[in-house]
Amino acid sequence: MVKIVVKFKIIEGMEDAYLNDLKPCILATRQEEGCLEYTAFWNGEERVLTLFECFKDGEAAAKHLEYPHFAVDFKALKKYYAEKAVAERYEDPII
Repeated sequence: MVKIVVKFKIIEGMEDAYLNDLKPCILATRQEEGCLEYTAFWNGEERVLTLFECFKDGEAAAKHLEYPHFAVDFKALKKYYAEKAVAERYEDPII
């Protein structure tokens, strides 16, 4: 199992446009084979979106990066970022 937590700080005033453009990507990712969870939480006070991703294995996580909704749509979302996204990857739960 692979869990990935990604945080994106969004440019002030671009929050609604970003969330609107992000929703189709989230829905498409949830349909990927091997995707166990793909949930986004919005912190409006800090303008930070956090994605919680969970894939059945490293192969499914790697394949996620090849889908058109990631390769095209997610890369297009970079125009909304106030800072570089921060990602943490976790594998092999201990319990």
